[in-house]
Amino acid sequence: MSYKKKIIIFLASLIFLTLIVKYYTLKLEDIDSFFYKIIISIKQPIVTNFFKLFTFLGGIIGTILLILIIFLTNRKKGLYFLINILGILIINIILKNIFMRERPIGINMITEKGYSFPSGHSAVAISAYGLLIYYIYHSNLKNIVKKLIITLFSLIIITIPISRVYLGVHYFSDIIAGICISLIWLMFYTEYLNKKKIFKQ
Repeated sequence: MSYKKKIIIFLASLIFLTLIVKYYTLKLEDIDSFFYKIIISIKQPIVTNFFKLFTFLGGIIGTILLILIIFLTNRKKGLYFLINILGILIINIILKNIFMRERPIGINMITEKGYSFPSGHSAVAISAYGLLIYYIYHSNLKNIVKKLIITLFSLIIITIPISRVYLGVHYFSDIIAGICISLIWLMFYTEYLNKKKIFKQ
């Protein structure tokens, strides 16, 4: 495993553990409130529709469509992509049921079920589009095309988590937790793919 991956795993683990400590010591409220006020300050009908679109991309239907598209282009890569999504979803469900944090009340613009911590949409966004970035990076596409696609996927990765806070279905700390666990998972999973040379063929 590369030095960069180890650093990412260490930092993501440290942040996630810090969030857990603050969660159990009831010190997340101020942080969550502060970032919610910043994000919701841009509230406008057009912005709301924009974020609803991106929250759809990180949802079940959006993710299934993404998996189907990859399967149509390459079944083998599609299978490993599916395993990637299932892996992070299982981890996320387990953690949600350990912490059992209720979702925000009274500020939600859409209805969501299940527990809040960590954010599943954020975890899936990092895992799914992060793996696509990994795939594009190791592809034979021209550099300019690579940069454009990677930039697009990076914007999606950033926007999906923000949409969850804006729409009032997650706390900011849920988002950070989802990002952290997904980064840890993705570092290990891409390391496995490196050894199998799956996405470098």
